Amino acid sequence: MRDRPVEPVVPEQGLAYAMDATGHADLKFAIRTWEAVANRYAEGGVRLGKPVSLVIEPMPIMGATESTKDGHRLHVADHAVRSRMLDGLIAHEIGHMALAEQGHPSHRADVHRRLVAAVDLASRPRAFGGVVRGAMNHVQDVYADDLAIEVIGDDRASRFFSDWIRSSATEGPSRWATLGNLVSVAFALGNLARRGIPPEDGMAVRAQGFAAAVGLDGLLPRLVEGFRDLPKTDETEAVERAMARLLTDLTTVEARGSGPERHP
Repeated sequence: MRDRPVEPVVPEQGLAYAMDATGHADLKFAIRTWEAVANRYAEGGVRLGKPVSLVIEPMPIMGATESTKDGHRLHVADHAVRSRMLDGLIAHEIGHMALAEQGHPSHRADVHRRLVAAVDLASRPRAFGGVVRGAMNHVQDVYADDLAIEVIGDDRASRFFSDWIRSSATEGPSRWATLGNLVSVAFALGNLARRGIPPEDGMAVRAQGFAAAVGLDGLLPRLVEGFRDLPKTDETEAVERAMARLLTDLTTVEARGSGPERHP
């Protein structure tokens, strides 16, 4: 039997309701974790102005946020509730919510539309569009982590992003999937470098070896620098310009058809 929606525990922090859609997750633990993280954000002066609904459900990723003009819906994977990373996930997702409410350029639809138009995605392969949107999502993740790490610390960052490199530094079923994997590797390295945190031993070499094997070793350091050096500002022109540089590097690769020749 599924749990009924729970009344808000911290209404001043915007939690409208919480629900376990699996029927077996520890909903009370998830709510307590939300409360603890939201309160730590509040101590730093960050309070959400819109209501949040928290739903635990089966999903392959740890979690995700849907933000609208009316509020936020936080999707939490049931396996994330059982992990030791739930507080980190919630801190990251609150970062996304706060940036969306603040109108940060990385989280604004009008900025994304201009960037997509500038690289003329309509004339490029559909799969390449997924790579571009993935890169923009990673930019959002970097900015969300800027807030989250201030709240929960960085002691788990090296292991977390090293695992990201391990899972991403591999060829995909197409050259576009491989390029998307490279973008994910660059995001992980750049996010760590932004905070002066080294990856675990061997991970930088593994990333470089992967890039070289797929003929993209020249692109990897440019992308890493792009994520690392995203401007720490809410000024639209600066953030949009930095995002455009990342996408320009990707379109250069697409234009020359880079990638493993055996990939379609």
